[in-house]
Amino acid sequence: MRGLIALAGAASLVAAGSTAAASVPAFEYPADGPICRGSEGYAADFGGRRTFLWRPVWLEAIAKDDAHSRSVVRQADEALVRGPYSVADKPKLVPGASRNDYASIGPYWWPNPNSDDGLPYGRRDGEVNPERDGPEFDKDRLRNLANDLEALSVAYFITSDEKYADRAAKLLRVWFLDADTMMAPHMDFAQGIPGKVKGRGEGIIEASDLSTIAESIGLLAPSPALSKREHASLRQWYADFATWMATSDNGEAEMRKSNNHGVFYDFYLAHFAIFAGLDSVALNIADNFLRFRLGVQMDKQGRFIRELKRTRSWHYSNYVVGGAARLATIAECTGRDLWNAELEDGRSLQTSIAFLRRYSRDPQSWPFEDRDHRAGNFDKMRSTFDRVDLLFAGAKAPSSGRITLP
Repeated sequence: MRGLIALAGAASLVAAGSTAAASVPAFEYPADGPICRGSEGYAADFGGRRTFLWRPVWLEAIAKDDAHSRSVVRQADEALVRGPYSVADKPKLVPGASRNDYASIGPYWWPNPNSDDGLPYGRRDGEVNPERDGPEFDKDRLRNLANDLEALSVAYFITSDEKYADRAAKLLRVWFLDADTMMAPHMDFAQGIPGKVKGRGEGIIEASDLSTIAESIGLLAPSPALSKREHASLRQWYADFATWMATSDNGEAEMRKSNNHGVFYDFYLAHFAIFAGLDSVALNIADNFLRFRLGVQMDKQGRFIRELKRTRSWHYSNYVVGGAARLATIAECTGRDLWNAELEDGRSLQTSIAFLRRYSRDPQSWPFEDRDHRAGNFDKMRSTFDRVDLLFAGAKAPSSGRITLP
């Protein structure tokens, strides 16, 4: 498989600078619970469903909640008549790109008011340019695809109705498998800046939707809607994308980021690698995460300092911890316990969530600059934390409240 040497070594090349040592203990599943077994995921204990990030206990809780399950099925019914989606739907191409290339612009970049053509774009941190969700770019299409596949796959899990799996299979073929409409397995043109660069490493953060799609594919595994050959082709697409992440200039740039982008790079690469059957890559990332990410980015209070300098500091502080928690969930599948692993000085993921919990009940006391805080959106701030806190609950389904799958 192409690029495996570079791919296997990706985690060891992340931003250095920490001298703290770390030992990652083995993960121990509850004796009576399902186990994520490497690249087979939870399949052996979950009716053949090959999920990694979506815990069986969460999906079962959704199925048992009448109101929630009805809501999911209603969303899936709406998805039956939406799409299919394709990167080839763009009315015009980004310069240098082909019709199969994914393209987007950075969220915080706006037209230059002092030039006739708006070029080059300039940055406004925290202010999202709605142009990025327009038909000229693929961000909205990929997000809609992921949302529809999540609804369809979960509805299939709840009802066993093949119409949901059949529709999901069609959406997957158009985006990933059909030569005329498929997305090429790279993001060379993601989060470009008009008038400056065609694409940036930062664009890999948009692979969050590919993570949702990988879990949806796994949840569809018991259905005949996708053939074994098609499942194998989807795994190969993710293997190729992971290889691009590890070997491209944009991938290396993102890998070296010392903020939330670096954390999410590790999560995405580990998730896509284990989905593709490259267990050793995910294991390598898990074993290096504390030393090369937490050791560099997080202080002894559990604060990710670079995120505190943003205009949405609460959002980004929760966001980066949520990315780390998602990686810890994937790491379980490799047999590693990132939840309780500690650096030599005692820092761990538990330190990071403890810091956020200090302010979660009373976000008004958050002492850093934040747009939602300034606007008095404290319920939104609490909701942001609750989604992260669910990840730390692990295999325990919440006793109340709706589960939002990561």
